Amino acid sequence: MHRSLPILGLALLIVCAGCLGGLAFGDSSNDTTTTTTRPQTQTEAPATTTAPMTTSTTRTTALTQTTSTATQATTVPTQTTARVETPTGSQRFEARVTKIVDPTTVKIERNGKTQTVDLIGVRVPKNGTIHKRAMQTTKSQLDYSVVTVVTDPKVAKDSDGHLQAYVYTGNWLYNTQLLRTGYARVADGQFSKRAEFERKQQEAKHGGYGLWNITTTTA
Repeated sequence: MHRSLPILGLALLIVCAGCLGGLAFGDSSNDTTTTTTRPQTQTEAPATTTAPMTTSTTRTTALTQTTSTATQATTVPTQTTARVETPTGSQRFEARVTKIVDPTTVKIERNGKTQTVDLIGVRVPKNGTIHKRAMQTTKSQLDYSVVTVVTDPKVAKDSDGHLQAYVYTGNWLYNTQLLRTGYARVADGQFSKRAEFERKQQEAKHGGYGLWNITTTTA
């Protein structure tokens, strides 16, 4: 009986040691699990740093587009001096139209002085629908515009002292615009561009424009 007691005690010690070992093994297993989750958290960190890069790229793109738009706005072409065929011995100058008196008469300002100019070679009815349309056309094309005025040595000033001239806006001779639309007919008298004016009038007749589309008795 006395001999069995030490053996029983030794067995109990072995069992206790086994239990303690199991607990230690469980604790070390938990520590390993905790350690392995940390690298996962670190690997997710770079994903959060990509957001500022995307924002920066978006801002750069927007800035580039804005700069491109500003550059385009500065490339608007400016008006150039009219390249026109002027009669021999004529005078040519630029002026600003300040008032439309009637479809074929305008006031211009040049070097601080105001002058009245009559369009050479065109005659518009003094009233009626055609007169109103011609007035609207002259206002829309010439009012407050910078124009090129060209005189004709074959045509002198009229009795009112008005300068008789061809009026250009850009490369475009406005006098003939009234003929092309049929709002005017070629005036009597001699002037250097008469043949050209008569061709424009003939085109309006063939097209049945303006005066040539209605019955008229006077112009």
